[in-house]
Amino acid sequence: MKSAGFLAGAILVWMAGSAWGAEAPVQEGGGGKRLLEEARKKADIRFWAQINRAVLFADNGTESEWFHVDNDSSPSRFGMSGDYKPNGWEDWILGGQFELGFKSDNSGEVVFGGPDPEFDVDGRKIEAYARSKKFGSLAVGQGDMASNGTAEEDLSGTYVISYSQVRFAAASLVFGPATNGPAIKKVFSNFDGLHRDDRIRYDTPAWHGLSASASAAGEDFYDVALRHGKEIGTHKVSSAAAYAHKGAGIDQYSGSCSILLGCGLNFTAAMGGQNVEGETSPLSYYGKVGYKLDLLSCGATMLAVDYSRNEEVSQADDLAESYAVILNQRVEPISSEIYATVRNYTLERTDEAYDDLLVFMGGIKITF
Repeated sequence: MKSAGFLAGAILVWMAGSAWGAEAPVQEGGGGKRLLEEARKKADIRFWAQINRAVLFADNGTESEWFHVDNDSSPSRFGMSGDYKPNGWEDWILGGQFELGFKSDNSGEVVFGGPDPEFDVDGRKIEAYARSKKFGSLAVGQGDMASNGTAEEDLSGTYVISYSQVRFAAASLVFGPATNGPAIKKVFSNFDGLHRDDRIRYDTPAWHGLSASASAAGEDFYDVALRHGKEIGTHKVSSAAAYAHKGAGIDQYSGSCSILLGCGLNFTAAMGGQNVEGETSPLSYYGKVGYKLDLLSCGATMLAVDYSRNEEVSQADDLAESYAVILNQRVEPISSEIYATVRNYTLERTDEAYDDLLVFMGGIKITF
């Protein structure tokens, strides 16, 4: 399965590259070649990619292990978009994009004692869109729901390794003693909207940095969101809030705000929760304090500490907490970030006693 998944991903990437870098088969009379040349002249084609690899160490008091992983906080990926700007259509842009994620030993899926996760190709975005500064934008296909990211506004510069969804570093690792405790992903969640799906989505034009959006992926799967971003002199602020209906009996809300001062000091806060049937009231709080420094000529240095509190995510009276120290160094000449974090997870559950789970992750993200 690993080799099959890798081959499928490689073929998709090769096909995308071939469509741009090689000539199409020429039909009789040269029609195919002319069509390709016309498309190249009229369309604004863009490619992007990133590789995000790390080493991960985890210790739950009983088991400890090192892993080589793809960092699930911002997975490795490849994407391509094509935009047309038709003459006479004012500021309209018509186009589409696809983006594939490639996860080899995903940090969110490794477990103590193995086996290694299978290689995974994730269809992140496959969508068509129409965009206008005057009328807003409409998108159809696989892509971000309106509420996706509303619990994750973060100007600290450490998003690559730490943000409100703290479980991504080690989601499938379990609390001790032994390996019988619940996994991190079962008791931690930032309730960040509806992620990505096949949907229709509309975004309003921005007004003084404020915009609204709505999307629907089905009768019981829809959301609305507000976003705001503004620069005030040398300071920046970014915020978002959303409501989402996540199937029968589940209403979800999320919000976040991040402030970056001109001096480099920054503050981030987020919260989310669900109204569900039953005895639980799932709720999450997150806070981060950071500082951006210009220590090295190659790029900014970001330092931060954060804290996450998660209540009743899995069952009544559960309390899961996490805190971390984070370092991220930008290396602008090679479009990279080198990062490291130490994070601790704790869980309090009625009539149970679990050891803390300690995690270290260090790695590099290279973008193209």
